[in-house]
Amino acid sequence: MVLFVGELLADMITEEHFENAEHFILKLGGSPGNIARYLSQLGKKARMLSRVGYDIIGKRIIKNLSGYGVDISYIQVDDTVGTTLVFVQRTEFSPRFFAIRGADRFLEYPNNEIFNGVEFVHFSCWPFTTKPVSEITDRLLEVALERNVKIAFDPNCRDELFSCGRIDRDRITSIMQFVEYSKPSLDDSIAIFGDVEYDFDDKIKYYIACFHNAGIKNVVLTAGENGAFVSDGKTIIPIPPHAKKVVDSTGAGDGFWAGIYYGLLEKKNFFDSCVVGSKIAGYILGFVGADVLLDSTIIGENW
Repeated sequence: MVLFVGELLADMITEEHFENAEHFILKLGGSPGNIARYLSQLGKKARMLSRVGYDIIGKRIIKNLSGYGVDISYIQVDDTVGTTLVFVQRTEFSPRFFAIRGADRFLEYPNNEIFNGVEFVHFSCWPFTTKPVSEITDRLLEVALERNVKIAFDPNCRDELFSCGRIDRDRITSIMQFVEYSKPSLDDSIAIFGDVEYDFDDKIKYYIACFHNAGIKNVVLTAGENGAFVSDGKTIIPIPPHAKKVVDSTGAGDGFWAGIYYGLLEKKNFFDSCVVGSKIAGYILGFVGADVLLDSTIIGENW
């Protein structure tokens, strides 16, 4: 089983400029919830730890995850603070966004039974970015390590998430020393370690080295149409993209994560698990939005 710790929220998406936008589409979001939902569809157990508001959005999120078989028994409901909202302006490149942090900030520590049956704990960057939730995630990380649960970390960090208004690199790299598996995107890498004027191959090697130097044992860096690059700290192996057509990138990164966990839970090595991740991501790229139905036949046989 994988325990997912992080944000559950609603994305309010517009194609207009924020400055004069009037029309927004509400989509249920939160990367950890998306990964949990995909993994559950693939037939593996997923448990979610997060906090939502006692409102229609929070209720919809819980109903949605429950409908896909995710263990929702540890999702907390806040009767004072509303569900977190993220306003997104879609652009040609990385979307603009700002977050109104709500209930996700006020996660309370559950009992230690939450770790029963758990092989991997997946942490999003979000709960490490502000107090009081960061104090809870520090404690969860400590207990997980005591119980020899493997740690995975999604470095989906952006300046806008941090209470100080910029990524606290020291804080984030201090977490990485405990991490067994991570899947940064190229955008994540640039956000955390800054842009570098290298050619593409050297840029990939540079960022992978940054994550390893911070302590992460196994890294797969995803780079869109250029595929993914898997490293154990000794060897970097490229994985070509598996998308037959690209309609929308929403949810593809979360699908990649779900494929990784599927492989690891099947006792495959990290490279083979990342190949599964690439297949799942490629499939999701063929649809609009993240609400894509999956099953293990996408992975194929003899992988």
